[in-house]
Amino acid sequence: MMDKGLKSQTEFDYIIIGAGAAGCVLASEIIKDGRFSVCLIEGGRKDTSRWIHIPATMFKTLNTQDASRVISEPDASLDDRNFVVPQGTVLGGGSSINGMIYMRGQAKDYNDWEINHGCVGWSYKDVLPIFINQEKNTRLSKPFHGKDGPLRVSDPEYKHPINSAIIESALQAGLSSNEDFNGANQEGTGWYQVTAHKGKRYSAATSFLKPQLHSEQLTLLTNTKAHNILFSNYKATEVAISNQFGQKKLKAKREIILSAGSFQSPKLLMQSGIGPEENLLRAGIDVIHNSVNVGANLQDHVGTPVTMKLRKKIGLHDEDKGFKAIKNGLNYYALKRGLLTSNILEAGACVDTSGKGRPDVQFNFAPFAAGPPGKPPLPIHAVQVSPMTMRPKSRSRLYLDTSNPNASLKFYANMLADPEDLDTLRRGIRLAREIFRQRPISDMVEDEIWPGNGVSSTVGSNTLDDRIREQARTIFHPAGTCRMGPQKNDVLDLDLRVNGVEGLRVVDCSIMPALVSGNTNAPTMMIAGKACLLYTSPSPRDATLSRMPSSA
Repeated sequence: MMDKGLKSQTEFDYIIIGAGAAGCVLASEIIKDGRFSVCLIEGGRKDTSRWIHIPATMFKTLNTQDASRVISEPDASLDDRNFVVPQGTVLGGGSSINGMIYMRGQAKDYNDWEINHGCVGWSYKDVLPIFINQEKNTRLSKPFHGKDGPLRVSDPEYKHPINSAIIESALQAGLSSNEDFNGANQEGTGWYQVTAHKGKRYSAATSFLKPQLHSEQLTLLTNTKAHNILFSNYKATEVAISNQFGQKKLKAKREIILSAGSFQSPKLLMQSGIGPEENLLRAGIDVIHNSVNVGANLQDHVGTPVTMKLRKKIGLHDEDKGFKAIKNGLNYYALKRGLLTSNILEAGACVDTSGKGRPDVQFNFAPFAAGPPGKPPLPIHAVQVSPMTMRPKSRSRLYLDTSNPNASLKFYANMLADPEDLDTLRRGIRLAREIFRQRPISDMVEDEIWPGNGVSSTVGSNTLDDRIREQARTIFHPAGTCRMGPQKNDVLDLDLRVNGVEGLRVVDCSIMPALVSGNTNAPTMMIAGKACLLYTSPSPRDATLSRMPSSA
């Protein structure tokens, strides 16, 4: 049932807050099990905008109500510039507005979760079957890919000639070819696979949730804000919500699940009295459980574009205007072909720039010129190779300074605080420039727009460091703010239950102890798929197992 049923029903087996990549998967799988009722709450609207479903128009969604912005306090590591992170605020969440790149990360990422962070049961061998079961790949198959899942994954249906030229030039620069970034080896250059097929985006909402929308066991509430979670004897029992119809409390008979993402999930925990005691008391919030690491451990992939002006008008500039726009539109709507079927970020590379044995920089290729952080693309024909940190060392933190649930988080970014991250971007820029020196792309470009022709990328170049701080930006992958682990001071246990209370879990990319080496859409859906096993197995774990604080 969509946006109805509350007049007669305010009690459900499970309440899921957040209908993004994780929440849609969770709701779908629990409903399919057939035993439980689910209320799925989304703060944004339904995914009805045409810009969402046409792959090439993804950038337009960033300037609509379907994308909200989390803005940091002035960041000293970025010369006191604010760091801005867009978030999907629509049915499907980030999976409805992202670049559709399907990249899971490295096997070693998940093995590190188990070996270095104590997350037993989350190694690569544990999570790979879930990736496979969720996937419906149009080209690849086992041992790394699936054919029968709900999530369409395919090769790009349109390949821009500039991206083809960059791939060829990257090969000339010494990179290896890679036809599967999710296979045995992540290193190399090539075309990404994408969560799109036949000119249509496949979000978590369209892939997982849509088949269950008419189930009587599902109540979907869009444009509905969850304010806080209410407890009875340390057990999460109710969610306070508001929407156009007023305010209400919804009761969960079994469990409440936060799937609101790396900013909103910790915010809801803190608003509900679970977080660092000192911060909560200062904000005027009664403490339910002193969980010191709620909001800590925030990580994000940070990137910087190396941008070159094209000699000819062969980039994406003006493709959405005049005769070109008409041509692209007709090609798309009549034939489902051409530029509008592209995710734009069609190709890239993963490279070990440090010589430590695993890729540490991901490069995205694109036939346009990104503007300054948070600004529109530059109005010129250009091309960029953008390096990003794959395993950032810098860590950030979130705080509350008021009990008002409508107030914004305090976000201290520190995105380049660790010198190793700055050094990683330096190496990435040097390699990007080396790629641009190779044919055929060298024949297609002229002036370097950024960092600039006169800016040295040699070791110790302060000028380059200044330019990096000026241009460094999010790659839209915040994670880690409700990390799981085996220790009492971890926010979650290894079954994603919130430590210190009962009946409450977090299921989204905020649970990651360390950010994966790649895009976060696929891993977030995997996390939800793994969590589903706790609810849909023949004998699901008791959601009411005691998580009481030792002092209680």
